[in-house]
Amino acid sequence: MTIQEVIKNLVGMKVTDDFENDVICAFEDYEYEGETYVIVSKDESNDNIDYQAYIDHADAPIICIKIENNEIIDAWEA
Repeated sequence: MTIQEVIKNLVGMKVTDDFENDVICAFEDYEYEGETYVIVSKDESNDNIDYQAYIDHADAPIICIKIENNEIIDAWEA
């Protein structure tokens, strides 16, 4: 699985009570340098980004997530 496929899995996802786990599941079979542990964090410092998600590895790409009306409307690689 590529990072672009992860992004495709995220866009359109509804925000539920289990949102962070849902985002982790969107990573499915994606791994970076053998790592698969996904971190999801709320981004309080940027008005254009609600969450960030990434594999726990120093050089792993970061996916920025934008939410509107309880749905992910955009996701992109930072």
